[in-house]
Amino acid sequence: MKKLRKIAEYLVWILFFVLLFFEKEKWTIFLTIPILIFFYFFYKKEKIKNFPLFLGILSFLIRLITITFLKVEVTDDFQTMLEASRSLLSGNLDFMNGFYFQTYPFQLGLVLYQAILLKIINHTFFLRVMNSIITSMIVVMIYQISKKLVKEKTARIISFAYLFYLYPLYLNSVLTNQHIPALLTLIVIDWILSKEDTWKNWICIAILLAIANFFRTESIIIILGIIVYKIAYLSKKNWKETLTSSLVCLLTYFLVTSSFSMAINLSPLHKETNSNSLDKNVTLWKFYCGLSDKYNGIYNVEDQEAYFNTNQEKELLKNRIKQDYKKFPVLFLKKEVILWTQTNYDLRIKNEISPNIMKYLGWYNQGFLNVVMILFVVSLFPKKKEEEKEIIFLKIILALYYGVYMLIEISPRYAYNLHMFVFLLLGISIERIFNEKNKKKATKFIQKTTKKW
Repeated sequence: MKKLRKIAEYLVWILFFVLLFFEKEKWTIFLTIPILIFFYFFYKKEKIKNFPLFLGILSFLIRLITITFLKVEVTDDFQTMLEASRSLLSGNLDFMNGFYFQTYPFQLGLVLYQAILLKIINHTFFLRVMNSIITSMIVVMIYQISKKLVKEKTARIISFAYLFYLYPLYLNSVLTNQHIPALLTLIVIDWILSKEDTWKNWICIAILLAIANFFRTESIIIILGIIVYKIAYLSKKNWKETLTSSLVCLLTYFLVTSSFSMAINLSPLHKETNSNSLDKNVTLWKFYCGLSDKYNGIYNVEDQEAYFNTNQEKELLKNRIKQDYKKFPVLFLKKEVILWTQTNYDLRIKNEISPNIMKYLGWYNQGFLNVVMILFVVSLFPKKKEEEKEIIFLKIILALYYGVYMLIEISPRYAYNLHMFVFLLLGISIERIFNEKNKKKATKFIQKTTKKW
């Protein structure tokens, strides 16, 4: 099993290493030199007491400034869900008969959550403030998890660096359904890395992932990651415990998610619809859209009209596979490059900002991401010795994300979640670089001492 894990590690490293050759505007790395110098001195000198509290407050203040001065337009799915939340607040359930919620009923989680918040303070700014609180906690969780993988000092610089990543700051103003699931997922990761392997803990983990799934149907990837992780360390001694904890986690997860679906189906929300069920399966749509060579697997109106105006979805998907399967290897590579290495986020900012400033910010953000991805790939390179279980677990999740997004619909916005996991592993490369530097210093010292003797 050790050899198999090592082979899998090298395979994951190769998959991500290849992406570096397709990074956009590689020269933008030089724009990040000032911030990298700052991080270096921060690493060497900072002595902040109660760092998690400091980090959380600073993160919130930065985000509060961002949402106050940055005017971001609420559009597309987010506008539809916001309008639905307002309609729900006024007791009007007509939105349930529209195409969007008839097709994507799983988006109701954010609608209900926003309606509750708007009941307290009926203003979108309040929703953005709540986003800022949640994403500030995400920054703290990145620190909490990182310090379980690397030195505490290194974990500080990783979490602090996340503050300078511009897209999460922008996304606070976007009323997306990603923030709560992202936070819950990080809490689960932290729980798995720090708690005992008991059935009670696995029940709590499954419940958190089920709640996350209520907002965004992505938790199944983490569930699969847990199962693969347990199989990777399966032995004659622990097979009973592994089987028990896996079954407890799976059963609890599906029980809670089924309960959520049942509660919605029995609620007035379902009674107002013209459909027989809110469990309309759009899984095939995700694959049909994701395998679109013409649009690089990104959502487009042409595919939507073709798919949802027919009753032969399976045949439509089969035909696409038969016609385009030879293009899939290149398509898969394009999709991964877009997801992991590019910053074409389709920003919707209404502020009157100089085009030159926007261009520079875009270059800086791309350069910052380029540096992050290089360090990330260095972190992925397998050690000679057996890798720690915690790091293997994170590598498994990253590999699953890589595999899943080869096949299904992608969006540049989805990189928000992926890059959180990227940041969690950055500390490994930083410590490798500093350890190598210290080794060279030690070697020079030994050589000089030997010559004197």
